[in-house]
Amino acid sequence: MFKLPKILRPKNRPADGDLREKEKLESWMRVFQCGVYQHRFTSDEKLAEFIRDCEYSCVGQSHSYNGIQIVPDLNAVMMGKSTLDICTYDKATQTVTCGPSTTIEQLKRELLEHDRKMFNSGNYMAQTVVGALVTGTHGYGKRATMADAITQLTFLDGAGREVTLKRGDPDFGYAAISFGTIAPIISVTLETAPLEEYQSDAWITRLSKKKGREKGSVATSWAVVPYSNPDDPLIMLHTLRPASENKNAKKHVPKFFSAAGLTMFFIERYWAIDRAFPKMRRSLQRLADRIDIRSHRRTITDKRDLDYLYDPEPLLKSQRSPDFLTGLFSTTHTAYNLAFHVPLDRAEEVIKFILLEVESWRTLGFYLKSLIGVRELSDASSLPFAANFGGAVAAIDLFADIRDYAWLERIQREVLSYFENVRPHWGKSAIVGEFADSLGEDTHMAHLRALHQHHFPSGNLKPNERVRRLFDLGQPMATASISKATYDDG
Repeated sequence: MFKLPKILRPKNRPADGDLREKEKLESWMRVFQCGVYQHRFTSDEKLAEFIRDCEYSCVGQSHSYNGIQIVPDLNAVMMGKSTLDICTYDKATQTVTCGPSTTIEQLKRELLEHDRKMFNSGNYMAQTVVGALVTGTHGYGKRATMADAITQLTFLDGAGREVTLKRGDPDFGYAAISFGTIAPIISVTLETAPLEEYQSDAWITRLSKKKGREKGSVATSWAVVPYSNPDDPLIMLHTLRPASENKNAKKHVPKFFSAAGLTMFFIERYWAIDRAFPKMRRSLQRLADRIDIRSHRRTITDKRDLDYLYDPEPLLKSQRSPDFLTGLFSTTHTAYNLAFHVPLDRAEEVIKFILLEVESWRTLGFYLKSLIGVRELSDASSLPFAANFGGAVAAIDLFADIRDYAWLERIQREVLSYFENVRPHWGKSAIVGEFADSLGEDTHMAHLRALHQHHFPSGNLKPNERVRRLFDLGQPMATASISKATYDDG
């Protein structure tokens, strides 16, 4: 009878038991996909038993970050689909402890019960908290790197033993953002903040006006119209500042029956038009640039709103009719995106460089899709692999049709060639060797490599191939077409 290789077979379980078929696992927009053997768990004990006996990778909730988590033909511990979703608030320390299956939305709803909130978060609330933290996911503004809020974390080593690290421990900063080289993380404890109202301002303006508009803000993001004037492009600017008593909500837009008003009507629905008529992409943007429209909307956020940062209107988008202006910032409807980080003081220079590059590629048939997103991380993080380690950065998001993904990688490599200190966005970046210098190849990368080898000496934890190569954790594994014994908890 056919038997599984020993290293792939759970110990003390019959090799001739139920066999598991591979299931397809896909990243955001299906750019990365492969067959894996999926496993779900309801207890830390069963999870520990499993990882002692098997080779595995850990996968959070299915979204863009799976691009650096999925490993072909391997056991995939599906954290987002397990039920390890504890979420407990400690009133004395004003911290919250989450399990590996807890989602951002679950965490935010729990904190509202105690009139607390996260310091910062990304805008995709179905992602797991742990998955978002350890891949460096962030929002924007101060304390934008979510992992900066971690005070303590616990993971299981290769023998299934619990290892707890606290802020201040020498290895803590490397485990907090580890890109799957330290896994599974079964618990994180986070600092929280009091609820607060904000003044949210959204403009359609020019890049040259940005500094004046953002004065006094605590968080700034902007989206660039890629085929507008590269010397002074048209942008959509969003700022947050603490709400004050003398400021009320307001809205100023051009009159509808005017050239500017009609153009804005199309711009507010741009993503839908772009999807239906992609050949009009550049023409519409050039028209908006020539008309030079202006718009301003001010919203006073509800301090109990779950997503005031990206969506300042009350309630979640799924709970109300569509809002077209805030939809301008939702650029992932039909496009794949790639992201990386550049020093904040060079962000405008990098954007203009990208605009000139993509304009010259039109003869090759490539067009950027939607808008170029720029999120400003305005302070420094102490975590070695945080985007803003050592200084403020801008996260630049580029969008293109899925079939044009390789063009986005080319843009990233061009920026890496011309600008220094470009760091990856670990979920939405092409993980390439050129990033090693900016990550501290001789010190920080060596420390994380040593940490991984210390806690997983048998090599049963298998990070994604691109991460393995970057951190010199071994060559990409040869794939194998073989079923694995069923090993689900329940």
